[in-house]
Amino acid sequence: MGIVKEYTALVDPKRAALVVIDMQNDFCSLGGHFQKQGYDIKKIRSIIPAVKALIDDLPPEVKVIHVLTIREPDGSDNHWRRHKLLPERMRKRREGEGIGLNVVRGTWGAQVVEELTPRPQDYVFVKRRNSAFYQTDLEMCLRLWGIDTLIFCGVMAEICVESTIRDAFNRDFDIVVVENGVAGYSDEYTAHMLDLMRVAFGIVCRAEEVKNLFPSFT
Repeated sequence: MGIVKEYTALVDPKRAALVVIDMQNDFCSLGGHFQKQGYDIKKIRSIIPAVKALIDDLPPEVKVIHVLTIREPDGSDNHWRRHKLLPERMRKRREGEGIGLNVVRGTWGAQVVEELTPRPQDYVFVKRRNSAFYQTDLEMCLRLWGIDTLIFCGVMAEICVESTIRDAFNRDFDIVVVENGVAGYSDEYTAHMLDLMRVAFGIVCRAEEVKNLFPSFT
């Protein structure tokens, strides 16, 4: 069972949460913003079954948290407009160039992909920057719930997922990254992100291995 053997039964399910980041139609679905821009979303979509299975198989005490990026229709909260120095890809977004906005409030593109639609018992947080901790209520709620371990899935692995994990680690949460539950548009970037996680931030395991972290499954 890989690295999880070393951590068998160490996690209290009442103190754990699964954090699913940006699994929204504009990022992940056919007909979504990025697919229309020519991005290959096959890798993105390939993680959906593993994330769904993980949600279904977790102990019921583990909270499931969906974090969504949401933008205003007028683009007034577009953070690319705040920067003078940007990579070319981001500069094009700042200046428009026919690209348009994505994950706009109230649109289909901003909704969670159908397969992962939040259940009544799940929690949803909105972010406007890469990290789910930046100026959101996420940390406050995690502290109130007594959570000390966060399990991460979602997209983009090297941007929003990694940014959130770094902030979580610096807030003293234990980190689990689901190897077949994170993805980006570049396999190279995703692999690099996972290597960094293994070296400096937490444990990396497959979705089917996560259950071994909990005593009730051992």
